[in-house]
Amino acid sequence: MAAEPASTPLPAQVTPAQLIGEISRLVRQLPCPHCGQEGAHSAPVHSQALVPAAREPYDDMAPIDPLDEIGDDERWLWRLVEEAERVAAAAPPGPDPRQVALAEQRCQEAYEAEQKVQARIHATIAALAQPSSWLRPRHRAALARHLREDRAAAVLTAIQRGRIEEIRGRLRAVTNRRADYLSAHRATLEAGRNARLELTRVLDDLIDRYARMSQPPAWFKFGLDYPPEPGQRREWLQHAREAMVERRRANLHRVLL
Repeated sequence: MAAEPASTPLPAQVTPAQLIGEISRLVRQLPCPHCGQEGAHSAPVHSQALVPAAREPYDDMAPIDPLDEIGDDERWLWRLVEEAERVAAAAPPGPDPRQVALAEQRCQEAYEAEQKVQARIHATIAALAQPSSWLRPRHRAALARHLREDRAAAVLTAIQRGRIEEIRGRLRAVTNRRADYLSAHRATLEAGRNARLELTRVLDDLIDRYARMSQPPAWFKFGLDYPPEPGQRREWLQHAREAMVERRRANLHRVLL
């Protein structure tokens, strides 16, 4: 007697695992939305790696220009310059030179005005001491009045001179405080100045080497507008030095991966 065929399970008899398997089978039989071939979903997809391997070269990074490399001697010079800049930035602020000059001028004017008043007072006292002054009462009375006015003016000029000297004293104290600080760090500041002079020669040599290239890099040719216009070489050289300083300082702290 032949075996009866297995009956198809009713929807109520389908387990969740069977339902998921049936859906997966139907999806695999659908045509690929990209190529239109049936069963393309079942083929393994070889996609391009999105993350490069650890030792894979970075082709999008521009190669380092050999002239951009900084040697140990140049790094030492830059360290001297940076240390001098740090010391100079920490120096106490000095007064405005125009204020110092104005205070000195006002002090001198107040001193001269006070001397003139004192000279008039001494001259008036000497005139009143003459016995002949008693023979001219009106003239003597005028002298006495001028003496009182000059003595009052002497008090005012002395007060004014004292205030101006106080202001000048404060400005001098600020100047001396800054001068003392700079004197205490003279060695560091002088080393920084000497290093700047040496670095200027280094930068000028690099600029000359870039200029002698048959094909200078784009940043040099187009960024600095090389070659300079006739009559503009001095200004162009100063601008090129500033650009080189920025590039060298950026390379000082560049992290090589």
